[in-house]
Amino acid sequence: MSVVEHIYGRNVIREMFPYSRTREPISLIESLKRKRTGTMPGIIMEYKRSSPSGFENRSYPSVEEYFRKKISPTTAALSILTEPDYFRGSYRDIAAMQGIGYPILDKDFISTEPMLDSAYNAGADAVLLIMDFLPASDIRKLTELALRREMEVLIEFHDLRYMDMLQPMDHVVYGYNRRNLRTLRMEPQESYVLRHVRQTGDRIILESGIDSEYLKANDVSSYFGLLIGSSILSDDVLP
Repeated sequence: MSVVEHIYGRNVIREMFPYSRTREPISLIESLKRKRTGTMPGIIMEYKRSSPSGFENRSYPSVEEYFRKKISPTTAALSILTEPDYFRGSYRDIAAMQGIGYPILDKDFISTEPMLDSAYNAGADAVLLIMDFLPASDIRKLTELALRREMEVLIEFHDLRYMDMLQPMDHVVYGYNRRNLRTLRMEPQESYVLRHVRQTGDRIILESGIDSEYLKANDVSSYFGLLIGSSILSDDVLP
């Protein structure tokens, strides 16, 4: 069983995060549209303390210090890992960043309505749902519940078979993760994803393994946005 399958499969009841929301939701999708400059999509800047793939954030233990130092003109939104056991995350990190004025994506392995409520209560503006692990019926239900709370949804996939299931929806955007979350290995298949985007116009965000060298060597102009974490946390200088 993979780490992510274990996270989804375990019978863990997290305490509901108390309501500490201080503002109305901000649109992740509209911010990504505004932050595009020429051929460079807007960036969702991610914060995490660790990951099962081996990444360790040794430089920025404080989420506030990190974002206040690293936010740049290309930053469209903040992504914050809230899963506690493998990523050492917390909903408190989202609550702490509400006042900075950027849309916040709750990057967690959401599978229940109470988790959606905790994300909303903490101040999240969008939530992540992963097609490779959640049944289609759960994706539909959780998307509907998130939209009722005026949050947007990033629906992620790695398995390319899911591309045939993408449906344009208001307040929903899709993400292609270059990392196989079952094996934690990078399995980039962007040529197929780019062909799909150019044929359909689907809004797809590119995720995982994006650094300055990747951006120099690859055309990313067709993507709706880029989600970048480890390379910025490791002080890689992006364009």
